[in-house]
Amino acid sequence: MSDVRKYLTEVEYPCERDELLRRAVAKGAGDDVIGHLGKLPEQRYENVAAVHRLLGDDIDPHS
Repeated sequence: MSDVRKYLTEVEYPCERDELLRRAVAKGAGDDVIGHLGKLPEQRYENVAAVHRLLGDDIDPHS
C-alpha cells in the first residue's frame, strides 16, 4: 500500500478523509488507491503515518 504515499505528499495535516480523497484524485490516483482511502474511517488524520497505520502500512512519518 506504499503507492498511497506518493498521492498524499502535498496534503496539509491535520485533515479529514475527504481531503485525502480529493488530493489523491487530483494527483491521478488509480481506483485501487481511491478505494483504499475511501475505506478509511471518516475522522481527522494528524499526519501521513496515521493514514498508513490504518491502511496497514507503517511508515516513518519523517521520511
